[in-house]
Amino acid sequence: MIKIIFTFAVILLLNSIIYSQESNTFKDKMDNYTQKVKMKWEFNPLKNYETDRYFSGWVDPDAYSSRFWLGDVLNIDRMYNNDHFNFDKMDFYYQPTLATEVTPIAFRYNEVHRFKIGIGYLTHFFLSKYKKGYDQYYGQSLMYGTYMQVEVFFDYIFNNTFKLRFSPLRHICAHISGDILGDETLYNKEKEDFKDSGFEQMHVSAYYKYGWFTFYGGMNFAIIGFDKSNIVNLFSAFAGTDFRVPIWGEISFITGIYLGLNHDLINNVSRYANGQKYYINDKHVEWIPEISVGVGFEIYRVIIGLKYDYGRSKQLYAYKTMESKIGLDISLYL
Repeated sequence: MIKIIFTFAVILLLNSIIYSQESNTFKDKMDNYTQKVKMKWEFNPLKNYETDRYFSGWVDPDAYSSRFWLGDVLNIDRMYNNDHFNFDKMDFYYQPTLATEVTPIAFRYNEVHRFKIGIGYLTHFFLSKYKKGYDQYYGQSLMYGTYMQVEVFFDYIFNNTFKLRFSPLRHICAHISGDILGDETLYNKEKEDFKDSGFEQMHVSAYYKYGWFTFYGGMNFAIIGFDKSNIVNLFSAFAGTDFRVPIWGEISFITGIYLGLNHDLINNVSRYANGQKYYINDKHVEWIPEISVGVGFEIYRVIIGLKYDYGRSKQLYAYKTMESKIGLDISLYL
């Protein structure tokens, strides 16, 4: 008897839902109801190209976009100040970047409000290519190091024109590559101070789309790792803009500029033999500018352009120096 009553109640509920929709056919009533339910929550764990590309600065060095840069580091010899690197034998320098965002929690409210909780990941790889017929014992390609950034973030997006991002925790670390550590002519651990970088930040930023323009800016604050790292970005403020002009179909002309100011803590670090403890020999702070400009073409999810970057080197070995580079950049928005 209970099963019969339950079945009858389910039939009545379905009948009420379906026939409450204004339509001519039974199929249309079912389709309309399905669409109405789906509109209550739009789930997409990946980036939405049509809207979210305007909330990620193209020339922003910390943007979570995969890219491949190839060009020339204009002051590489002053960054390393070591004849054994044989910079005169280099053909070119290149920097692959693996980066993306994943937002497993994403929903819409009242059509114009979007909320996202996700994780951003970025790793830069710094390499150079020796000329044909020349190499060192590790081969024709020299890897200088890696730089990694990962964070958890909360996004609020209004009407697909404004985005506010808050990241309570961003981890940053840099590492010297095995190519340098394995060659004592390049890096002598007995004579040079121990190099290590790893700290946590808090991040907040805002983006606004106005026609063909995107304006953005933000700040970062260090929250931990002050006495265990050669470099700690205590505070930074940045601002930038992208300018897109539609040309034909999915092809647009794009140009951008990024300006930043960093307040960095520079430590001279020693550690005990067991590698578990750190000792700060001396420390000082520096204010460092950062600039990045670019011009190119955007084709759907790909941007191909010429970029110039100037700022503190993210290569851990050369973290005390400024890096000036220019080259071809291919960015992929995934």
